[in-house]
Amino acid sequence: MITLHLGPMVKIDIEGSSCPEIAEALAGFERLNETVDSMFSDLARRVFPDGVPTGEGEAS
Repeated sequence: MITLHLGPMVKIDIEGSSCPEIAEALAGFERLNETVDSMFSDLARRVFPDGVPTGEGEAS
């Protein structure tokens, strides 16, 4: 079992009895990551159609 902590409120547990099972489970997360990235990129383009305002490009 692999546990990934992605933040204070996000934890992912991946279970498998062999490396191929774990690799297959991680491939599912890779697709999920691509989907979430696409959704938030679309949202960001709608909120900031002219790009990120000056001074707000980096999170602290």
